Amino acid sequence: MAGSINLLATQKLLAQSQIANPLQTGVDSRDPLIPDGYGKRQLSSFEIYRLKQEIERLEQTATQELQQGNTNRSFELFYRQLKLARAINTEVEIEALGKVGAIAWQENRAGDLRNIANRLMGIEKKITIADLDSKLLERFAIAYQQIKYPEQAIAIYQQILSNNKQQKNLVAVEANLKTLGELYIAKFNYSSAAKTYQELLTLAESKSNSEQVNFYLNTLINLYDRTNQIAPAIATRERLIENYTAVKKLAQVAKLELAIAHDYQTLTQTPKAIEAYERGFRLASTTQQLAIADDALDSLGKLYLKERQEKKAIATFTQLLTIQRQSYNHYGLINTYDTLGKIYLKSERKTQAKQYFQQALKLAQALDYKVEYFQQQIAKL
Repeated sequence: MAGSINLLATQKLLAQSQIANPLQTGVDSRDPLIPDGYGKRQLSSFEIYRLKQEIERLEQTATQELQQGNTNRSFELFYRQLKLARAINTEVEIEALGKVGAIAWQENRAGDLRNIANRLMGIEKKITIADLDSKLLERFAIAYQQIKYPEQAIAIYQQILSNNKQQKNLVAVEANLKTLGELYIAKFNYSSAAKTYQELLTLAESKSNSEQVNFYLNTLINLYDRTNQIAPAIATRERLIENYTAVKKLAQVAKLELAIAHDYQTLTQTPKAIEAYERGFRLASTTQQLAIADDALDSLGKLYLKERQEKKAIATFTQLLTIQRQSYNHYGLINTYDTLGKIYLKSERKTQAKQYFQQALKLAQALDYKVEYFQQQIAKL
């Protein structure tokens, strides 16, 4: 008989949960799991145990309903779970709100997600500074992350970070900074992310952790590239080159030199761009990174053409042919032959131009690529 009464009470409560926002109302004393005198006294350990058992059961049942496609029924159960969690204490409720909120986000339940977010923010407003310890702050931050409210999560983590800095807890500071950096990137706030990773870099350097230092330098490069901060990107790449060179990781350096060359070219600092392309090519050749060597010579040759340094352009593209033959880059060879043919044609050296177009045509026919184009170029001569 008692079981039937409990079932009827539960069904009634679930029906009530279908109102606009079930979380606007407080703990329902009519719930069969809520003990007499709730709100006027502390719950006993046994009463808390019973509530936690029911919360676990509701979570399992709600998850099963969700898996079976009964989403509305599932969230009716989740809402009752949240009400019971509220009855235990704030910490348990915040954790439950985060978990259910994550499910609401995954299921595209905007209304439920909004209800949960409003409840979280409501709890936060009511809590006094004295009650807001580090553990509770962490719960809030995690819950906001789970429901995809990054601004609120960032605000909480900034508060946690400030507290940890005052306590000189460097381990916690590092963990907070990592989380903040990820959140800033998720919000496309690359400027704040860069400042955060600069702090992480300083911490890594203070510990002489070379692996972390290089990781943060690479992260900063990525952030500077995204925000078109060319000068800081160059400086950071140069620092990374120093680190890699010191430990003989030359294979990592060639690509960085090439990126620096592109950056200098963007800044129209041509002499520095040329030097970087040449360094990148030499390193790539030494370390047998033929694709990077190819890119370096191709970019350098085009830069010489742009600067109207024809002889240097021809020498560079001729050198590029050697690299492309070594790497069996047949399409690259065709394009380089074409480029050299055009250079000679422009300066009225038709014999040389024809030779390069003919070599391009031979490869083009084998690959069935731009055959008609090269036939037309040769016919003009």
